[in-house]
Amino acid sequence: MKVRELREKYLRFFESKGHLRFPGGSLIPYDVTGRLDESLLFNGAGMIQFKPYFRGVAQPENKRLMTAQKCVRTGDIEEVGDDTHLTFFEMMGNFSFGDYFKAEAIAFSWEFLTAPEWLGLDPKRLSFSIFEDDSEAYGEWEKWIAPTGIDPATRIVHLDEQSNYWPAGSFTYGPPGPCGPNSEMFYWVSDEAPPTGSYSKSDWQRDEAAGKWVEFWNDVFITYDWQGHHRDPQNPKLGYVKDGMPSLPFRSIDTGFGLERAALVLGGYASVYDSDVFEPIFKVIDELAPNADRGTIEVEAARRIIADHVRTAVFCIADGVLPGTSSRGYVVRRLIRRAILKGQRVLGIDKPFFHRVFDGLVESMGDFYTELVENHETIAETLKGEEALFRRTLAAGTQLLQGELDGLIASGKGRTLGGDIAFKLYDTFGFPLEITQEIAGEQSIGIDIDGYELALKDAQERSRGAQDRESVYGGVVGGEELVLPEAPATTEFAGYQTTKVSGTIVRIKPLGGNRLKVALDTTAFYAESGGQVGDQGTLIGDGLNLIVTNTTKNAGIFWHDISTDIQPEAILGKRVEAVVTASRRARILRNHTATHLLQAALRRVLGTHVTQAGSYVGPENLRFDFTHPGAMTEDQKAEVERIVNEQALGNETVTTYVDLPIAEAKAKGAMALFGEKYGNNVRMVEIGDFSRELCGGTHVRSTGEIGLFKIVSESSAASGVRRIEAITGEAAYQWVLDESHRVRQAADLLKASPKDLVPAIERIIDQAKEDRRKREKAEMASLTSGGSKSGAPEFIDVKGISLWVKNFGEVEQKTAAAALDGAAAGKPDFVGLVAVVGNGKVTFLSKAGENAVKRGAHAGNIVREVAKIAGGAGGGRPDFATAGGKSPDKTDEALAAAQALLESMLS
Repeated sequence: MKVRELREKYLRFFESKGHLRFPGGSLIPYDVTGRLDESLLFNGAGMIQFKPYFRGVAQPENKRLMTAQKCVRTGDIEEVGDDTHLTFFEMMGNFSFGDYFKAEAIAFSWEFLTAPEWLGLDPKRLSFSIFEDDSEAYGEWEKWIAPTGIDPATRIVHLDEQSNYWPAGSFTYGPPGPCGPNSEMFYWVSDEAPPTGSYSKSDWQRDEAAGKWVEFWNDVFITYDWQGHHRDPQNPKLGYVKDGMPSLPFRSIDTGFGLERAALVLGGYASVYDSDVFEPIFKVIDELAPNADRGTIEVEAARRIIADHVRTAVFCIADGVLPGTSSRGYVVRRLIRRAILKGQRVLGIDKPFFHRVFDGLVESMGDFYTELVENHETIAETLKGEEALFRRTLAAGTQLLQGELDGLIASGKGRTLGGDIAFKLYDTFGFPLEITQEIAGEQSIGIDIDGYELALKDAQERSRGAQDRESVYGGVVGGEELVLPEAPATTEFAGYQTTKVSGTIVRIKPLGGNRLKVALDTTAFYAESGGQVGDQGTLIGDGLNLIVTNTTKNAGIFWHDISTDIQPEAILGKRVEAVVTASRRARILRNHTATHLLQAALRRVLGTHVTQAGSYVGPENLRFDFTHPGAMTEDQKAEVERIVNEQALGNETVTTYVDLPIAEAKAKGAMALFGEKYGNNVRMVEIGDFSRELCGGTHVRSTGEIGLFKIVSESSAASGVRRIEAITGEAAYQWVLDESHRVRQAADLLKASPKDLVPAIERIIDQAKEDRRKREKAEMASLTSGGSKSGAPEFIDVKGISLWVKNFGEVEQKTAAAALDGAAAGKPDFVGLVAVVGNGKVTFLSKAGENAVKRGAHAGNIVREVAKIAGGAGGGRPDFATAGGKSPDKTDEALAAAQALLESMLS
């Protein structure tokens, strides 16, 4: 059975049992209310998005849900390449929130596994583990096993809380939060016949440890609310003391059916990589590396690493996680670089290739995960850009390693390279430890493995993120707040139609001091989201005039930040007029609609690979981050600016479609926010025939309200991501006034009219160039005639090598370099070291002739050592190098060390 068939069969089965297909959550761990789980780096389980449902904080539209969830777990990156480890996998899940429980969950599992119309597995090859005290689960499994003629006692095994309580060990150790026993399902994968007759728990444990029984499905029975306190509040790592474990208000089911693991089990494969889902990916890899020796363990591991890492990287990028230097972006970059390095060094792929492997993934999974097709160009361009950057970085890493090795040899301080340096090469440049060891070993230098392992462990903690018990069912809790009994579960937002509305204060959350968060049943205040800032304004009522400084939302409740000395109890239940500061809102509207026009214009000018990678929409300006591999040209910026202003001048109508079916919105060509997940119905903002985007923000009624649009900067936000900052309306008009004033000031200084300003500046530049040329000519004449600041002789003979040392003082570095080149010309037995001083710093330049280098002279090591004397650092090639120092008063002392340094180098 193919993986796509298995996925669809699972979904169809639970659909037949009254479950609603629910979209899988983003790999960025947002829950169904839009709250980001800060305790998790990635989404690693199907239930993560449903935490509010499990705790009763929010209500699902159907108490029975099912999903196909993309998951990423990065704690075992180094193990990927073996038969079982993956960083990306799919987790199928069926969920019940206060509906069915243990009996139905077990009955569903048994039917799906054994019924001929579903998986039709042989019951003799199935076994089940349960929590040691869970007699109810035993009875439910017994009900289905016994009629097959199999003794249930030989197929149901009782295990402790580490194996069969979820999360593991939580029955005794907590921490606080929902928990419950679970039951795991196993399949007999051995070539031997499944066990018959007497078969004890110890027999089962022996066979499971030998890999004969393989777990592939887990039903969790969420029953209790574990309560306790920290053993030592000053040291949370010591864990919790249990206070009690009362039953939850309702019981729930959380299941996890690992799709790749199930495919391995059902297909009788030796490895998770043997299933059909990897075939198109391996096909592309093998076409890229036709000469790789498939018979070696190293090559097979490299193929698997590339296949796994392209899945993780691509799905992360599709969900808006771009390669970067921290958090999730750090992990994505690390995986991409590890895969590229395997392709280069093990498979011999010498040209950029990772974006082509992505095509195999599209063939494999693009039919179900349509975002791979919809965002193909963006993802491919991101992969191309990241690989190009890494290949440049890799060349620099090779040079860095050689420089470190040269420095170590020159210092005479042993023959072991620091573990921190080895890890930096791995982490920053993608050098595996074995490559660093190989290159260093060629020069008889070892590696500090303990130091490397310490640095690696720290990085793994960053990659793994918080994955403990608290991060699983915890996190969705309410603060101590005052709530009216009749308070609605969510806030009604009326701000699309008006900036003023009457409402009742139904919730208050004290923040400390006189600061409060208050929630109304109805508000006109827009809450910060989607890049748009929250509204400010006033809540006016009987004896109340509360200034709102910001508006945020959580789980559908809009919170207004206020400060007041009035007691919260005196405010709760008050009727107020919620009045948004209209002038500020109007500036925000202009900038938000202009952002939509900007994205559409960028896609027309730069290409359809452009997608939003972040934004800020405030009253003072807008900022738009977008995917693009390089800086925009001035012509491109001018064209984008022209198009946006053309649309504004056209006064196009801005139409908002509310509760539009998402399929209809996509059919209309609506742009979705890159990496964002949407429900079945969406809000679409349409600007004529020019722009259509899914958006929950507020906008102008027609583009003429935007006024002038002006780009004020375009810069790099991250690798493969550019950032435009722009202004509209009053701010753009003020920018024009300021620029006009500066032009007039400049023209007055040059005694020219504004229209003649450019020719006047050109004349000044030409004169400055001529003056500089004359000055450099005079300096060169002075330097070549012996203009040294020190009293050292012109040349010093050092073991047959001519050493030339000069302190040129405050001259242009370019001039000193030219003098050094002139002194070295035609002299293979030459070593030169010169210094120039300026701006409170000193710069050293060194050059070594061909014969001098052959005898051991190394310009990079010379400047590194002399720069240390002057409080600096640097280095470079054996034939030429530069370094800087922070203490120019030590220049002569540093230069004086050159002779001894050179003597120690020469053979």
